[in-house]
Amino acid sequence: MRKIWKTKPKINEECKLLAEKSGISLILAQILINRGIHSPADAKKYLNCDLNDTHDPFLLKDMPLAVKHIKNAIKLKKNIFVYGDYDVDGLTSCAVLSNVLKQLGANVSCYIPHRVDEGYGLNKQACARIKQQGADLLITVDCGISAFEQVAYSHSIDLEVIITDHHQPVGKKVPRALAVINPFQAGCDYPYKHLAGVGIAYKLACALVGPEQDISENLDLVALGTICDVALLTGENRILVKHGLEKLSQTKRIGLQALKDVAGINNKKVEAYHVGFILGPRINATGRMGSAEKALELLLSADYSQAIVLAQGLDNENKQRQKEEAKTLRQALAMIDKEINFKTDKAVVLHNDAWHPGVIGIVASRITERFYRPTILISTKDEIAKGSGRSIRNFHLFETIAQCDHLLEGFGGHEKAAGLSILKHNIESFKQSFNQMASSSLLPEDMMPMIAIDMQIPLSALTETLINEIEKCAPFGMGNTRPLFSSVDLKLKGSPKVLRANGFKMWITDGQVTCEALASNFMDIDINHIQDGFSIVYSPSINDWQGIHTIQLKLKDMQFS
Repeated sequence: MRKIWKTKPKINEECKLLAEKSGISLILAQILINRGIHSPADAKKYLNCDLNDTHDPFLLKDMPLAVKHIKNAIKLKKNIFVYGDYDVDGLTSCAVLSNVLKQLGANVSCYIPHRVDEGYGLNKQACARIKQQGADLLITVDCGISAFEQVAYSHSIDLEVIITDHHQPVGKKVPRALAVINPFQAGCDYPYKHLAGVGIAYKLACALVGPEQDISENLDLVALGTICDVALLTGENRILVKHGLEKLSQTKRIGLQALKDVAGINNKKVEAYHVGFILGPRINATGRMGSAEKALELLLSADYSQAIVLAQGLDNENKQRQKEEAKTLRQALAMIDKEINFKTDKAVVLHNDAWHPGVIGIVASRITERFYRPTILISTKDEIAKGSGRSIRNFHLFETIAQCDHLLEGFGGHEKAAGLSILKHNIESFKQSFNQMASSSLLPEDMMPMIAIDMQIPLSALTETLINEIEKCAPFGMGNTRPLFSSVDLKLKGSPKVLRANGFKMWITDGQVTCEALASNFMDIDINHIQDGFSIVYSPSINDWQGIHTIQLKLKDMQFS
């Protein structure tokens, strides 16, 4: 699929001034300006990533109320339940808040709903069971902002509720809980709106202990949940994740030590990649395939012999998840060949009785990447079918689904990812409505992937010093992507070498400098017919082989004259 290359404006006087006043290179100054950082003060704050630059948790609306009720419950020895979600964000939220509540002397338990049997969010049956177990106060994490009926029911059975959530409220109203902590709710002036569920839980924990007590050891969990929820790595999130990754690299948490051992990364510096593609999928696996209780048990474990057994179990579940995902992807691609006409269909909506609801979100993401269309996959195993969707730029998935609420039993999510529940007989009507809205709002260029390029530079501009300077922009992720460069009019030196896992390696030159370039996949390129004069988009890195450092380019795309 052809991609649009969009290069930011060239270095200008503002860039030169920022570089001079900040003591950084022109290239790094351009990168910062591309990310909306224009002043030396903001550049210093961005590059230093100081924990002291995070915001006061009491700026969150209802935080004083929440703290008051929770401290009172602890004082009166009431039973507190933390009610989470079955994904990594929800599980880490549960672990953070329950850990701190226990430190404060609370009687606290956790409840994670079963993905298949109960579905996402608060449900009445769970509230009734929790009350039967003696609960007095229920605190939601990573869910609850749209649970109007469930919160009302909880009050009717004398179970008080405090909501902490980061999802978009439906309209301006929120459930009538003791307190609602959500930066998106009306009247909340919190400066940073994009905290993950675990970030909100951590803020509540910080408010409960006060500034005198350091609970930053929990940032390893905050980094896990924030990265795996694909939250923006900007502002406060980036600060929390940067420090969290440092904690995670040397974590004292027994469960995470065991998981790192099983995953083979215990002696490595943990970066966002390891969280998103190695640790996160293993924690997510049990929740995707059934119950997430084992994953939460691992995060809370204090015994290594128990933790290693749990970690191995999660690893096995992840392998099973991968098999189920591959099978579902094959089936979905076959259905696309038969049912979808990309000349007329600007969105993909598919349903199947055989699909496991725990993997359809991942598969929807794969299809979105491949065809660059908003995609919703629906598992129709049960009468109330469950769907999961992923989106592209310029198409707000949550807002679009909200316009179909008359056809749905429930829905929730974000701009780029959302979930829904729907009766089977409404699926065709939903499919038509969703496709009509996609057709009316998406332009042809919206359905072409865009690569945002920081600068066009010659290969000779790349040095080890520059690459190390660029790493100060880490951690990289949504909203703070790894800087990309383009270089033009290049020539091939020798023949490309095919690598395992559908990738290739080649040596390229601009006539002055020669670099090794790696591609993780073929990018729809016939490597046997690469002709001189090509251009590339890439991220530069340092390859350390037997103590020898060389510059290596990780290819994102190629174009030919």
